[in-house]
Amino acid sequence: MLNIIMILLCLFSFASYAANPNDLAKLPKLINPKGLDLSNADLRAYQFSPGKIDLRSANLSHANLTNVNMANMDLSHADLSYATLTNADFTNANLSAANLKHADLTNATLSKANLSNAQLNFAVLVGANLQQTNLNKADFSCANFNGANVTGADFLETTISSATFTNTITNDILNYISVVDEHVTCTG
Repeated sequence: MLNIIMILLCLFSFASYAANPNDLAKLPKLINPKGLDLSNADLRAYQFSPGKIDLRSANLSHANLTNVNMANMDLSHADLSYATLTNADFTNANLSAANLKHADLTNATLSKANLSNAQLNFAVLVGANLQQTNLNKADFSCANFNGANVTGADFLETTISSATFTNTITNDILNYISVVDEHVTCTG
């Protein structure tokens, strides 16, 4: 119970001009052993602080996290499927084994993030910054990298089946020889 109170105090101590107060009021009811449930929440421009809230295994599916700062946050095993993450900052974030299927990461910053074993099937990464990002064994099947910057990213055993890379900056990428491309049909 003390942990729940501490989480709530931390969340409510930060002013957020765009977060929906009704969504934030739901927090006490949403904490469960599998992780925080913020699915469908409108948290635009909310400023999360590392160490203040535990987002490991959190459910953020269908959430609107436009312009959210998630730098240095641990979102390992989190569900961010169908989330709107436009212009979000995930610099140095841990997104290992996260579900980002169908997520909109347009112009998001993911530099130096850990996306190892993450699922990003059908994700939109148009204009995203993935410089020096760990993409080991991630699945980007049918993802859109158009205009993204993957300079120095590590693609060890990464699946890019039928992903698009128009005007993508690909300087000094690592382990590209191990990439998996099975040429799947992208529908859905």
